[in-house]
Amino acid sequence: MAQLFLVKMDPADLDSNDDNVDDDMEEFDLLAQSWWYYHYACLQPRRRPRRQRLYSGKEWVQHILAHENDCYDTFRMTKDQFVSLHELLVHKYGPHCNRSAAVTFGHSKSTVSLKFHHALRRLYNLGVDIIKPIDPTFATPHPKVSRGVYFPWFENCIGALDGTHIRLQVSGDRNLNFIGRHKVPTFNVLAVVDLDCRFIFVCSGRPGSLHDYSVLRHTLVQYGYAFPHPPQDKFYLVDAAYGNIPGFLAPYRNTRYHLQHFQQGNKPKTMEELFNYRHAQLRCTVERAFGQPKNKFRILKSIPNYGLCTSNRIVVACMAVHNFLKQNGGDQGGDWTVPSSESENNEDIEPDLPDLMDNAGNGQTNHT
Repeated sequence: MAQLFLVKMDPADLDSNDDNVDDDMEEFDLLAQSWWYYHYACLQPRRRPRRQRLYSGKEWVQHILAHENDCYDTFRMTKDQFVSLHELLVHKYGPHCNRSAAVTFGHSKSTVSLKFHHALRRLYNLGVDIIKPIDPTFATPHPKVSRGVYFPWFENCIGALDGTHIRLQVSGDRNLNFIGRHKVPTFNVLAVVDLDCRFIFVCSGRPGSLHDYSVLRHTLVQYGYAFPHPPQDKFYLVDAAYGNIPGFLAPYRNTRYHLQHFQQGNKPKTMEELFNYRHAQLRCTVERAFGQPKNKFRILKSIPNYGLCTSNRIVVACMAVHNFLKQNGGDQGGDWTVPSSESENNEDIEPDLPDLMDNAGNGQTNHT
């Protein structure tokens, strides 16, 4: 940046040479003009030119909705689902819909941020109403476990519980608290889903360095009043990290469990392995529930530096939209409630149950 240097002059020099007064005054005028230009033209902030816009917000939305494929690629939902969600947010969660309709492309970043938080608040409020059990008493067994391969072991299963990690941009000393086994800053998201792959409870924000069981314990202590506790004799499926505690059923330890361990003809050989195999098939409901929003909403891959509070609201908002789509026509991308292992022919890995029972009765059960 250019700098101006003022030099103090001796008055005696002016008296000794009156002929140079006019020249000196011209130099001072030039110096004053240069100072004025530097102060007002260089130091004063320049107003940015107004952004040019191709569409207004309303025109752009109408343009996308007019093309079915573009609608799903952009909004990750069909036109009917988008219109239904918009109507719900406007009439139930958006008292200032007229101002929101005036939002158009080409506004400043502060305006975009303001409207983003307005929309996020409405989706979060939707999540408060939609992320909960349809029947809090769980009185009716789900058809998936009331018959077929999951009956009778999992007849009283009402859902699955698990956690996932979301990448987060954190600055300062807090960064160390959020770095866990993934070696990057993350925060925990604990969720419970029903057997239809709907979220019925979500708690996010715990540092990624915490163990899964610690996250569950803190959640039950702090948010026990909102947690959908299983009724007596009912249970959620959990993995071995949570252990067997009342209301939560984990698999057998020191026994094959994960589905990939039973592929390529590796049939379950014991009753415990068969139980773990069915347990893993059914518990994958929660993993598929996590996978769909992460694949649909890229912001869940790595949330920008919005702060932890806003990041938690983003997670809840995405899961609220997930539930809304489940309740309004499903997902165009496929039925995530049916695992691929069940939709294919699994005769090559299914064990002969009577043979397993005979082996168990003869004390021939083997552990791997």
